[in-house]
Amino acid sequence: MAHSHHLIKVIADMAIFLEFTDEHSLNPDAAVEMMEHIAAELQQLTDDEKGSIIDSFAEIAKAYRGDESDFVKALPDTLGLH
Repeated sequence: MAHSHHLIKVIADMAIFLEFTDEHSLNPDAAVEMMEHIAAELQQLTDDEKGSIIDSFAEIAKAYRGDESDFVKALPDTLGLH
């Protein structure tokens, strides 16, 4: 496996932080810029690597609840991995 399940969880946690932190604690423009940077880096992976990451996000989403779980399930689309 080219990546660790733990690394994918770190990406999910970072994305949740960027998405759900209020604008008084985190500049919204900076949050968007970082999400775009993460997406650009992940989009450079091979199709097989992307497929593995997509599967990992689906698995990791089960560890979250409510909006955060839904957000993690949608990360492959949000990050342009399909």
